[in-house]
Amino acid sequence: MSGFNLEKAVELYGRELFARAWALLCDWHEAEDAVQDAFVSAYTHRGSFDGRSERAWLHRITYNNCMDRLRRRKDLPLEELGEAETGVCDRYDTGYSPAVIRALAGLKPVDRALVLGRVQDGLSYAELAERLGLSEDAARKRYERAKKRLAESLREAQKEGGYEL
Repeated sequence: MSGFNLEKAVELYGRELFARAWALLCDWHEAEDAVQDAFVSAYTHRGSFDGRSERAWLHRITYNNCMDRLRRRKDLPLEELGEAETGVCDRYDTGYSPAVIRALAGLKPVDRALVLGRVQDGLSYAELAERLGLSEDAARKRYERAKKRLAESLREAQKEGGYEL
């Protein structure tokens, strides 16, 4: 029998899983649905939990759920995040300016997950690699490239609109 406790997991990890799903999907309601589906999936497959890192396991399930949702999404390319979506994103207190939110939205979801995992959560490359199903070297290289693209996007946003970062 698995040591997975759904109620405890929701209490411990629900908010951070939502924050990550929101950052990947840039849609408040879809992020809520993704996290709820992730918890249902975790509970349904609790027998497959190896007992090592519940947090990493739940992040991986949530990430996979978000990636599935993004693959099915046809009407709104992530790169076209507009004012309306930014307003929804601002409902969640990220501490980021609209320019940063737009720049993050321009990254591929896995790259966004790497940047947020390093910056917000202070995760090591090994932890990120485990969560995202990458090798540690791949996580490090993708992070460095994503960080450069993010910086370029922010510089461009400042030039174009004088955004405050």
